[in-house]
Amino acid sequence: MIENNLQPTYRRQRFLLSFIRQIKDGVTSTDLQKLVFLYEMKNKEYYNFIPYKFGSYSFQLAEDIDILRRDGYLSMENLRIQAMGDYPHESLLSIATERGDKLIRKTYREYPYYAINSEITNRLFNKKEAEKFHYEKQNYTKTDELLFTIGYEGKSIESFMNALIQNGVRLICDVRKNPLSRKFGFSKNKLKHISETIGIQYIHVPDLGIDSDKRSSLETTEDYQCLFKEYKRTLPTHKAILEQVYSLLRSNGRITLMCYEQDPEMCHRHVIRDYLSNIYGVRSEDL
Repeated sequence: MIENNLQPTYRRQRFLLSFIRQIKDGVTSTDLQKLVFLYEMKNKEYYNFIPYKFGSYSFQLAEDIDILRRDGYLSMENLRIQAMGDYPHESLLSIATERGDKLIRKTYREYPYYAINSEITNRLFNKKEAEKFHYEKQNYTKTDELLFTIGYEGKSIESFMNALIQNGVRLICDVRKNPLSRKFGFSKNKLKHISETIGIQYIHVPDLGIDSDKRSSLETTEDYQCLFKEYKRTLPTHKAILEQVYSLLRSNGRITLMCYEQDPEMCHRHVIRDYLSNIYGVRSEDL
């Protein structure tokens, strides 16, 4: 059991622990996702969510629950999560009173976007009301061909995925040389798992990446421009791979080139974007 004076490392984990402590008799994982979601929709403090199999879901929240259980702050008995230990009185948080199906219906009705990938709408609603979520999904179902680019700098895994969902992206082309990240959700295996669970394919294209030793000494805008100029000069040597990327665009309609930097002009993905636009005449957009 954790001693009273010890708290989790991150603020969002301390918030989550406080949130769970204020729910009497514990809470199921599904209900906790929905309760934190409703709180965050009004307060926007710690977690982002995506439309998932049972509505709003945060992978970071699920990860934090596992960490807090591992470190002894939470227990799981009879599928209910409970806080361990005694703590001083805390300011009360605004937590919805509904539970189970009533809670899920509430989240779907108030925030229909997060229900577009749900597998249980037909069980929870009559046919007429369930159709509303189908129509909502059509807003994000796009078929025109478009090449996107996106960087995950400054984004949570959920906000990153929402940008792709809302633009109808069907496939991620990861153009990092080494697809590893200390930021949750963006290392190759985790990113592939998360994207494919929401119906977005993932492919790693390391040959289009830039070796880390070439980036280690970059400091000025001129340094970056010299790097990209050299990258552009050598890019045609990867013609076969670039043709494969174009083929993926043709077969999927909407794909994105993905790397780290937020600004595409500070990332080599803009060189790939420009090459494909110039050679094949494709339309492009930076997210």
